Amino acid sequence: MCWSCNPICGGCRPPRKRPVKCPECGAFNAVDLERGGRKLCVKCEADLTELATPKPKVCRYCGEICYNPCRKADQDPPGGEIGRCQVRVREPL
Repeated sequence: MCWSCNPICGGCRPPRKRPVKCPECGAFNAVDLERGGRKLCVKCEADLTELATPKPKVCRYCGEICYNPCRKADQDPPGGEIGRCQVRVREPL
């Protein structure tokens, strides 16, 4: 368990920001996933929406689709029984 939450980490809960390298200018951006709308590069204003949008996957921890999976999605649940995830993202971002 962490001492403080890094918004990009995604270890114990879905990440709130996603690091994206702009294909136009090469700048690194920490794109906020919680805000809706288009996601633009801070340097050249290229559209990064497609690159920043996380891919949904079936979470192995809870057995349901998560639209912004954390690292628990790739781990087997403790005890081998599917658990209930309190932080699962139920709708597309």
